[in-house]
Amino acid sequence: MKPFLEGHEDPLTVLVAREMDAVSDVDVVAWAGCHAAPPSYAEDSDYQELLRSNPRNPLALGKAHGHLTSLVARVFADFDPSSAQAGEMARRLFLRRIRSYLHSDLEPLQICRMIPPIEERYDYPYWLGNLYDVCDWMDARTTRDQALHLRDAIEQILSDNGESQLPDATE
Repeated sequence: MKPFLEGHEDPLTVLVAREMDAVSDVDVVAWAGCHAAPPSYAEDSDYQELLRSNPRNPLALGKAHGHLTSLVARVFADFDPSSAQAGEMARRLFLRRIRSYLHSDLEPLQICRMIPPIEERYDYPYWLGNLYDVCDWMDARTTRDQALHLRDAIEQILSDNGESQLPDATE
């Protein structure tokens, strides 16, 4: 399966994706490993820690989110993860993530776990559609075959947002 973060994303996008649970700490470390950092933060200590992190080391992974947060706070001091700018980034990431569900082996819980942090940070945005209700009662044991209603809801959300349902579609 193609990774959600491909390396070309900036740290702001990665932080927003991590804080809405669209990606994990393993994904953040993998991103750092394939990201070509510009001189403005290539030598930053937190970025270097992400680069050196072993994705099989739970202790290192536990620090990945903190390193990313510190990097963004230091290098992009004006960025507010709860701002309208971040909300728009979250919307684009969310739509891309749910689109990927239609064409990959993502489990339903990987979509549903994004809902609470998005609702909390961005004040129940309209672009979530009815996923809160759709995700009710889903847990780690819920299979894709048991969650056909999730697929239907995702297709509706993409349609409501004028988005293609094709893989790798861009706005």
